[in-house]
Amino acid sequence: MATDKRQFTLRIQDDTYEKIRYLAYAERRSIAMEIEHALLVYIANYESQHGSITVPSEPCE
Repeated sequence: MATDKRQFTLRIQDDTYEKIRYLAYAERRSIAMEIEHALLVYIANYESQHGSITVPSEPCE
């Protein structure tokens, strides 16, 4: 199954992982989709307080 999503490694504390796993189960999402959802909510909250984030055409590294 092809996807346009970028893969990367994420290291988190065990207790944080278990809490995300619990939330994913409760919301009927995969752990990856729960993390993506949490990030999207965080970004939306940030942008509502600070304005839209402009993404540069060249990737930041």
